[in-house]
Amino acid sequence: MPELKHRLLILLLMLICFSLLLPGCGENTDLTSTSLKQAISNGKPTLAEFGRGVCISCKEMKPILEELSVEYKGELNVVIVEVDDNIDLTRQFGIMMIPTQIFLDSEGEEVFRHIGFYPKEEIIAQLEKMGIE
Repeated sequence: MPELKHRLLILLLMLICFSLLLPGCGENTDLTSTSLKQAISNGKPTLAEFGRGVCISCKEMKPILEELSVEYKGELNVVIVEVDDNIDLTRQFGIMMIPTQIFLDSEGEEVFRHIGFYPKEEIIAQLEKMGIE
């Protein structure tokens, strides 16, 4: 029985990895028009979400990220990275599941990472820990 669980876990991980390589049909938003590289280079902290337009949790996160982008304008970069369009970047950041939110400081160094749906209140709490009010 433990061997069966082990095989199922491996199969699940393989399916997740494979799904990251499938082409998506999500719409680009304003938050995707700014590249992560551009965002990091402006010297402000960055919240980057790696996801796909067809992912349910990613769709649920989109309005939250749009609100944060407006509320923290000038203080925080908010970027959505479409994994299908940015495979090398997705690999570089070691993204295994989506959505994944990565918080980067003003130097572009990773401070915190979260996987899955992330409520706005919890994101704000993390931003406050980073000194972003």
